Amino acid sequence: MSRWFRRWTAATIAAAAGALSLATPAVAEPSPSAPAPSASAAAPVAPPAEVDVRLFLYNDEGDSPVAPGGTVTFVMTTAGIPEKVPQPLTAVLELPEGLTFAAADNEHAAGPCVPDADGTTVTCTTDEPPAIDAAWWVRTDVAEDAALGEFLTAKATVSTEIPDPDLANNVSSWQVFVTTGGDMSVAITAPAGPWTVGSTFDAKITVHNFGPYRSPAKLFTQIVNSVLKISGWPEACQSDPSAMECPLGVIEAGATVEINLRIRVSALGLGYLSLRPEIAPTAPDTDLSNNVATYRATIIEADDGQGGGEEPSLPITGSPTARLALVGLGLLVAGAGALLLARRRA
Repeated sequence: MSRWFRRWTAATIAAAAGALSLATPAVAEPSPSAPAPSASAAAPVAPPAEVDVRLFLYNDEGDSPVAPGGTVTFVMTTAGIPEKVPQPLTAVLELPEGLTFAAADNEHAAGPCVPDADGTTVTCTTDEPPAIDAAWWVRTDVAEDAALGEFLTAKATVSTEIPDPDLANNVSSWQVFVTTGGDMSVAITAPAGPWTVGSTFDAKITVHNFGPYRSPAKLFTQIVNSVLKISGWPEACQSDPSAMECPLGVIEAGATVEINLRIRVSALGLGYLSLRPEIAPTAPDTDLSNNVATYRATIIEADDGQGGGEEPSLPITGSPTARLALVGLGLLVAGAGALLLARRRA
């Protein structure tokens, strides 16, 4: 084989290898790919088997009373457990005699509210898509001849599409008190003091309704000095460290409510004590000057070491000067007796 042939063969093989390398596609570096959609995002989530929907009905003005010829806006709201489960809801508001439907035009409502022919039953529904937590506002008119001093009770009921395990909380009611106002007062009486540490005394809080109408009321009493031990509050009262709140129910016109307290001063504390009762009737009060009363007294340390309110260790009463006189008289009598006994022996 000649040298020329060997060179030709080597060149041919090299050319073929180069052609093959050009014909074979290069392998590219792997590029990051977008995450595949999850199964939960691709498929709709099935609703739960049951949802506990709760309904709340209240007056948009809270506990405020209303006068004949006035208006009351009722608010119905719902909440479900589990939360955030959308479903169609229907709420029915039943109005008592003395209240009739006026309007339901709040733009934030979950859907329309339609009254019946008498305007005493209002049916509210949800728009599409159904709301997670629904709310409706229904404005009502109070009759001109509504009875003063009486409650008007509205009732609401909600129905659901998903089964509800507890239907008891699907119903809610609210009372509105009808009145034009009156005058109610509060007073507190107790001995003037001062009070020694350990002493006990009585105080009386008096609430009077001058009328002309009956009205519910609450009593708020601010208590200064935590060293006071107070008993006698009605069972319905609720306390915090410095105040007592007592619902008094409905107080008839001309009636008086009395709360008799027993107060014990357990320590010196701030050196004084104060009770400040304030009456808060539901009806508008025509005279606010008599809605607050205050009792204040000084606390002093006991001077006999026994604590105020306790019996002294010796049956001696009166001022310090009288006590010294009695002691001196006792010594004089004892001396005279000793002298007489010595003379007899002599």
